[in-house]
Amino acid sequence: MIEQNKYRELPYLISYPEDFDERKQYPLIVFLHGAGTRCDDLNVLANNACFVNLQKRQTARGYLILAPLCGVHNWNEVMQTVLELVDQTRNLPFADVTRVYATGNSMGGYGTWEIAMIKPDWFAAIMPVCGGGLGGFGANLANVPVRTFHGLCDTVVDPIESMQMVKSVNQKGGYAELILFPHHDHNCWDTVYTTEENYDWLLQFSKTQACSPDVNLSGEKYG
Repeated sequence: MIEQNKYRELPYLISYPEDFDERKQYPLIVFLHGAGTRCDDLNVLANNACFVNLQKRQTARGYLILAPLCGVHNWNEVMQTVLELVDQTRNLPFADVTRVYATGNSMGGYGTWEIAMIKPDWFAAIMPVCGGGLGGFGANLANVPVRTFHGLCDTVVDPIESMQMVKSVNQKGGYAELILFPHHDHNCWDTVYTTEENYDWLLQFSKTQACSPDVNLSGEKYG
């Protein structure tokens, strides 16, 4: 089931697993789309390939998806409203506030880094895809496990952006890993969101437990 709604000027989708029971609590995945989905039509977002892949797995894995729609240049311009929407949603009685995650691709990868650095206490783990951010704030994510991805043939967002972010987080005592795809260009998200192990990785974390000590801190590995 998908609901279409609007928070202030921000349209958004919230997707529920088929067996949703409002008396239970569910993990919440916040999905931030890329620049190619920018518009004012929630039907476009509903057909976004990454969102569709997240939705295909949500009944079996039992999570909610919150997906705002960016109609301006980038997520930074509406970040305050996104933060308010996420805060409202994570505090719903059927959302598990200890298991909130963020992920997104390209422009949404940048947004994922940004929202987690602003509110690290909200997120149990994040999974940015082919994005980047302000490495100087890497210390903010010292307690937020990160798995990020980039194609080495990407000519839209230089892979060095993900490399720098991972280096910054790990130098500040964090737990970040970078998975590089040697033959992928900018679109590595089809591989990311159809790989079941990535969902296993993301959903294992909770704010009630310490970061996993076996997260790869070598800086990068190859997918």
